[in-house]
Amino acid sequence: MHHFQIKHVIRCWGLSFFIIMLGCAPLQVKEGIFSPPHKKYTVTLPGKDWEPIKTGKEDIALRHKQYHAMITFISSDIESKKVSLEMLNSQLFIGMKNKKILLNEPVLVDNQKAMHTILTCEIDNHTFKVESYVIMFENKVYDLVSWAAPDLFDYVRKDFKNIIKSFKFSNL
Repeated sequence: MHHFQIKHVIRCWGLSFFIIMLGCAPLQVKEGIFSPPHKKYTVTLPGKDWEPIKTGKEDIALRHKQYHAMITFISSDIESKKVSLEMLNSQLFIGMKNKKILLNEPVLVDNQKAMHTILTCEIDNHTFKVESYVIMFENKVYDLVSWAAPDLFDYVRKDFKNIIKSFKFSNL
């Protein structure tokens, strides 16, 4: 389930980049373009301030050392055709406490319907500001998520927006 995976990645970040201690290996990125194996999308990664890391079942996780921020992409199979985009979006935030939704709107990402959400929350006694895009495409859900401490969030938001603009499904 995709909500458990993202919760795990966020929890790791909240524990002072505990993911580094989990034995993460760097990912291969060719000319700034990330195209995960056996996935149907490409994305242009931001500049050198972001370090690609592998923490678990996500497609990619990026960390920004200076601003203590994370970006992650997770793609998962959808088990039921009856699940809605709104339901998938709300599942992403299960386990977060004291959620305050700042923005929740339908948008298009590469001409596909998506839910765009910005919220503040607490995870393991740490406060975060989170921005996400949840996209349903064919038989998969794509969770594109960025988070940081609320006072540092705006410093990295432009990078995340540029990543989202570059997100392209390869078989369209």
